[in-house]
Parts: sequence; C-alpha cells; structure tokens
Amino acid sequence: MKEILLTFKRLTWFFKANLKNYLFCALALLFVSVMPVIPTKVLGIAIDDIVMGSVTIDRIILYIMGLLVIPVFIYCVNIYYHYTMNKLGQDISYKLREQYLEHLFELDSSIYEKYTKGDLIARISNDLTTVSGLATSFLQNVIYYFVTIVASITMMVVINPILCLVSIVFMPFAIFILNNIRKRKRQYYKKHHEIYGEMTENVLESIESAKTVRAYGMEEEDYKKTKTAIDNDTNSWWYIQMFESLFVPMFELIYAVAYFIAIGLGTYMVIKSIISPGDLVSFLLYVGMLYGPLIGLSNVLNTISSINIASQRFFEIMDLDTEVHDVTNPLNIMKFNEIKFKDVNFKFPFDDFNVLSNINLTIKSGETIGIVGPTGSGKSTLIRQLLREFNISSGTILIDDIPIENYKIDDIRMMVGYVPQEHILFRRSVDDNILIGNPKASHEEIDNAMTVADFKKDLNELSSGEHTLVSELGGSLSGGQRQRLSIARALVKDPEILILDDSLSAVDALTETNIIKQLKETRVGKTNIIVAHCFSAIALADKIIVLQGGKITDIGTHHELLKYDNWYKMQYLIQIKGDNHEEL
Repeated sequence: MKEILLTFKRLTWFFKANLKNYLFCALALLFVSVMPVIPTKVLGIAIDDIVMGSVTIDRIILYIMGLLVIPVFIYCVNIYYHYTMNKLGQDISYKLREQYLEHLFELDSSIYEKYTKGDLIARISNDLTTVSGLATSFLQNVIYYFVTIVASITMMVVINPILCLVSIVFMPFAIFILNNIRKRKRQYYKKHHEIYGEMTENVLESIESAKTVRAYGMEEEDYKKTKTAIDNDTNSWWYIQMFESLFVPMFELIYAVAYFIAIGLGTYMVIKSIISPGDLVSFLLYVGMLYGPLIGLSNVLNTISSINIASQRFFEIMDLDTEVHDVTNPLNIMKFNEIKFKDVNFKFPFDDFNVLSNINLTIKSGETIGIVGPTGSGKSTLIRQLLREFNISSGTILIDDIPIENYKIDDIRMMVGYVPQEHILFRRSVDDNILIGNPKASHEEIDNAMTVADFKKDLNELSSGEHTLVSELGGSLSGGQRQRLSIARALVKDPEILILDDSLSAVDALTETNIIKQLKETRVGKTNIIVAHCFSAIALADKIIVLQGGKITDIGTHHELLKYDNWYKMQYLIQIKGDNHEEL
C-alpha cells in the first residue's frame, strides 16, 4: 500500500490539473453506486403490495415508472462518467509517454548500454498502461465497489440485522484467505514483467535483423529463439491465470453457501412473519449485488501488486539522472578557434579500464583531421568526446582555453555534425531524412548537401527521386547510399565541425574522391574530422592522428608519417599492395 500512495504522490500534478473533472466524476460514481439499491427496494415494496392485495393501477404505473426512469437516469450519468474518465486516462497516458521520451533523450548514452530496447519499450507500453490505470480504473473500482458494498449491506441491515450478519459472516474470511495466498505470488508478477520485456526485445531483434537472418539461412533458428521467448511470456501469463482460476472459485463457493443461508433463514423469517416476502426478495437481490463488488474489491488488491511492480519499473527510468549536464549559467558558443585535449583519460561507466589514456591533442578551426588505428583502439570514443555524451574520467578538454563543461551542451552539439558508423535512417522520404539535420533547410541547401555527399547521381535510380520513401532503417538503400544520405543529413546542418566516423567504408574509390574533394571546396574555414580505415580518405588531411590501445602513438601529415617506420607506414604499404588481410 505504501507504493500505491507513493505512486499517487508522483501523479499529484495530474490530479491537481484535473481536480474539477475528478470531483464531478466522483459525484457521478457515487450516484451510480448508490442508485441501484433503490429499484431493488421498490421491487420489494411492489411484491408486498401484490401479496397483501393492496396494489392499484396507479401504484403499478408508479412502480413501473420508477423501475424504468432510475436505470435510464443511471445510464445517462454513466455516459458522462465513462467519457470523462476515459479522456483523463488518455491524457495521463499521453503526458507520461511524453515525459518518458523527453527524459530518455536527456539521459546519458550509458542508459542504452544498461537497458535493452525491448525492456525500455515494455516500460513505456505495458508498465505505463498499468500506472495510468491507477488514475482511472483503479480509483473507479475502489470507489464503486466500496460504495456499492456499503449501500447494499446498509439496506440488508435495515431489512434485518441478524439475517444480514449470518449471511455475510463468512465472506470476509474468504477474501482474507484469498489475498494471503495472492501475497505469496506477488513476486512472480515482477518476474512476468521481466519476461514480457525479454519477449519484446526478441521480437524487435527478429524484425530488425530479418535480412541478415535470411542471408545466413538462419530463419529456423531465429524462429525457434523468438518462439521460445513468446512461449515463455505465454506460459508465464497462463501460470498467473491458472492461479486465479484455482483460487477465485473458492470465494464463489463461500458466496453460494452465504446465499443458501440467506434463502433458508430468510424463508423461515417470512414464515414466522419476521420479514415480509418483498423484504426477502429485496434482501436476496442485495446479496446478489454484493458478489461482483466483493470479487472486484478482492481483485483490486491483486491489481495493487501489478501497479506496484509497474510503477517501480516505470519510475526507475524516470528517476535516472544524467551525469552530463549544464553548469549553472553555461556559456553560449557558435564558433571556436581551438580545441585542446589535455591529459584526457576516459572509461565508460560500465567498464573498469581506460578506453583512452593520456590524450594530448590540439584541433584548430578550419583543419581537416584524419584519425586511424587498429580496431578497438578508441577512435570513435575519442571523437565522441566532442558530443558530450559522457564526462571524461580525468584531464580536461578546452575550447578556446575554457573547459568544455562550461559551455551549453546543446550549443556544443549544434556545432557538430556527426555521421556515425551505424547509419540510422527513418521511414521517411529521402529529403525528409536529410531535413532531420536541419528542419529549416531550404530546397537549395538540401540540393547542395546531396551534391557534396555525391548522392544526386542516385536520385535517377530511385522511383520518386528525392521524394522516394526510404524503408525502415534504410533497408531499401545500398550500404553506400545509406552512408552518403547520412553525410548529406549532417552537411545540411552546415556544422562548424563535421565528423565522419568510418562513413566512407561502403563507397567506391571514385565516390570517395568526389566527396573528399567537395568537402575541401565547400567547407573552407570549417573543421573536418575523418575516421577511416582506408588511408586514401585521409591522405590530404592537415593532421593525421594514429591511435593504438587508446593512446596517441603518432601525429603528422601523410608524408611526415611515411618518413620513418611506424604502424601507419606499415598499414599504408599493405593497402597500396592490395593486401586486405591485415586487420585495421
């Protein structure tokens, strides 16, 4: 119960913003809960009049009108209530999803290392729906069931307190036993949520990797893996349903006994003229009205377990704080003269070793920098420090002699146009994919970006030119086309620093030459950082940095690095000889 109250507290902002709607809904719900006891009482009075022979045509019409008007009135109130409550449910779901997604974008990159996509989706779908229910269906059920039970029992006591006590005395014990059994199963509900998250991740992975799976003829193995995950989720759910199926009927048995007692003892009281026949009929109807709310109230306690677990999972993400954040009164920046790495060491939050060690480097505005090194040497990690995704472990990065931490993060990232190794494209048209880099770009700017990225020649091959719809993750384009479209997306931003992180690996030599040439001609005075395995892409760079084991082992121009024996010279000679077996 403590977790439920805490979740309520966390949703206080929504309750306050919609207080008037909640008050009207509460009044409507009270009305809907109490009013059904009146027709039951009217029916009992009518039966007594018939038995006693005192019924008249006028009374019959009055009884019929009462039995018809009250349900119609309840129906009208129900329309208002359900419309308003459903709207509140949609509103809170939308706002929580909006907050969740905004928070995800604000968090450090480490969040995506710790949590899988499937798990994050499960939290914003399954768990969020359960949490949203706390502000809608949960409140509705608690109020409706409680008021209906109180109203029904009150009318039963009015008819005969002894008959009421004997009829319902066993019901609280049945509910108490059922809930004690449920408490032992609550931990399993948490496990079920985890299994659901794993199933979602498996399904996503199968969809995203469909082409690769087919290429390797692994359809059957992938199907088995995904089916196993789905079966685990299904079996987990059936386990919960089996438990409910075994123990909920126990209450039905107790209820049947209570109903039998009410009929037997009630009939005896009618014979002894303690109560009237009409009172007995009304009493039995009130007993019948108790069944649904009592079962429902019992299920509410079970719902509490699901809400507790869903709330913990959802707000676990919402409570995560970013370690990379703006300082108080950060400085704005649009251009720079010089960036210095001074004794920079870096390790990822989830690692216990340095990926970068003792990095000392100066990048001047307008330079073209090439970065090479063996696989895993830290090339991508080095350039990503300019995106402020993580805080460095030690040392400092200075921009115009001011620590990078003192600048506004959004400004730093706006200065950088980053083309990663994995080219993520969206299910949009070609030009819309480019506009992601700069939503305000003109058609001329889009055209220029495609020209520099050497993508314009591909438009003739696409069914609708630049308006051609790109399939999900860029599956309808070749590897080279995806790379060049990603480069165009970064170029349309006209960034002060353009970073190509191994972004020319899938293009042919002529295309690579065209792109490098266009970059040098169109980005005069702007900085380019090119991470490459193919040395032809960085041969004309103003400065080439060689990284090995997270350390800078050489710095110089292409010709300077070829003057003495080193890793760069050895790899260059291998490449010009056409030997591609050496790992870069």
